[in-house]
Amino acid sequence: MIVITGGPSGGKTTLIEAIKKELGKEVTTVPEAASLLYRGGLPRAQNSVAMSHVQRAIYFLQRELEGLVHDQSTTKTIVCDRGSLDGLAYWPDLTTDFFSSLGTNENLEISRYQWVVHLDTANSDHYETTNPLRTESFEEAWKLNEKIKFAWRNHPRHLIVPANSDFFSKMALCLHLIQSIMKGKSYEDLKREL
Repeated sequence: MIVITGGPSGGKTTLIEAIKKELGKEVTTVPEAASLLYRGGLPRAQNSVAMSHVQRAIYFLQRELEGLVHDQSTTKTIVCDRGSLDGLAYWPDLTTDFFSSLGTNENLEISRYQWVVHLDTANSDHYETTNPLRTESFEEAWKLNEKIKFAWRNHPRHLIVPANSDFFSKMALCLHLIQSIMKGKSYEDLKREL
């Protein structure tokens, strides 16, 4: 499985749509659990207790969606819109509380995914605010971007795609990375391309 992750307004949704369009017969995608839950009416958390409940709901839906897609997929490649460690960026307490509350640990979560592709939040002059599910200011989005990057820091194949003033070039690069991963290109080679 490949995780597409990153901060708000990094281009994750656009990239997932491009993957579906360009590679649809070769790739199966897992939708973002948080978006599904928020669109369905899950309330936004206003305090640390509520935030813990919300992140647990997102985590378990994410895991079930991944399992469902894995069991039904007819393709070799599964691409996830976010992964289970993204919740660390939104978790209100200590990291150990995150793992113990979910009955897991960092190594188990890292081992679920073969690759992680992190799309940095857009620069302030290109930060997108029209998404109705996005509530963060640019400053909050950038902090979340860094926290998400930190959550995945120990993954052995963690590629970071920097913010770029040319969004289409960023998307083309990301699509190229996914295609290269599918062809078996090495982490070291792909890292050099960034």
